[in-house]
Amino acid sequence: MTAHRIQFDQVQLSRPADGAARLHFTLEPGAAVVVVGRNGAGKSTLLHTLAGLLPPRSGQVLLGDANIHSMPPSRRAQGISLVTSTPPKPAGLTVADVMALGRRAGEGSRQSASLDADLTAAGIQEWRDLPMGSLSDGMAQRVMVARAGVQSRSVMLLDEPTAFLDLVGREEVLQQMAQWKGDDRTLIVATHDLEAVAAAGWFTHWLHLHPGRDHGATLHHAPLDVDVAKTALRADR
Repeated sequence: MTAHRIQFDQVQLSRPADGAARLHFTLEPGAAVVVVGRNGAGKSTLLHTLAGLLPPRSGQVLLGDANIHSMPPSRRAQGISLVTSTPPKPAGLTVADVMALGRRAGEGSRQSASLDADLTAAGIQEWRDLPMGSLSDGMAQRVMVARAGVQSRSVMLLDEPTAFLDLVGREEVLQQMAQWKGDDRTLIVATHDLEAVAAAGWFTHWLHLHPGRDHGATLHHAPLDVDVAKTALRADR
C-alpha cells in the first residue's frame, strides 16, 4: 500500500468519558505529529482509534478515501502499524519470527529485499535468533518498532516508543523514524519524552490533548516547542 493522507472527519474520541477530544483535520503523507497530554488525556485512545481497535464516539477516520473502521483487518494492517507503550514478548517466538510476522501482515505493500536486510537496517541483526522472552523491555521495544516499520508503508502509530530505551537506543530509533518520514509515511507519536523528540528536529506538528475545554484538543502546525508545551500541560486539569 502506498502512502495516503489521513483525515479526521468530525471525530470525537471514546475516552475520557468527559470532554474527550474532537478532531477535524487532515494529515498529508510525510507528516510527523507529536501527541502530548497529561495522564488520562486520551493519547493511547487516539492511537487505538486510528489503528481501528476502538471506534470513535462520533465521526470517522479516513485513510485515503476509506473509513479505517470499515476496512478488512488485512488491508488495514498493510496501511497502519501500531507500537504499544508496553512491548509484548510472545512466548515461543524469536526476534526473526516477530519481524517475519510484520512483513507478512504488510504483504502487498512495498517490502525491502529480505528479512536480514530489515534486521540490519534496524540495528538488531545480532538478536535475530533470540527468544522474545529473553529480551529486556528496551530491546523488545526496539524489535516492535522495527516490526512496525516493515509492516506499514503509510501510517505508523507509536505509543511511548522511547520509554524503555537507553540514550543510544533512543537516538537510533529516532533516526530510524526520521528515515520512515522521509519515505512519506505519516508518523503519529504519543510521548512524554518532549526534549528528545524536539531535539530530533523532524516533527512537523504537535497535538495537545486537553479534555474538557476548547474541543479537547489543539493541533499546532509547527515543530514541538518544549517550553510552550510544558506551559500548556501545566495549565491542564
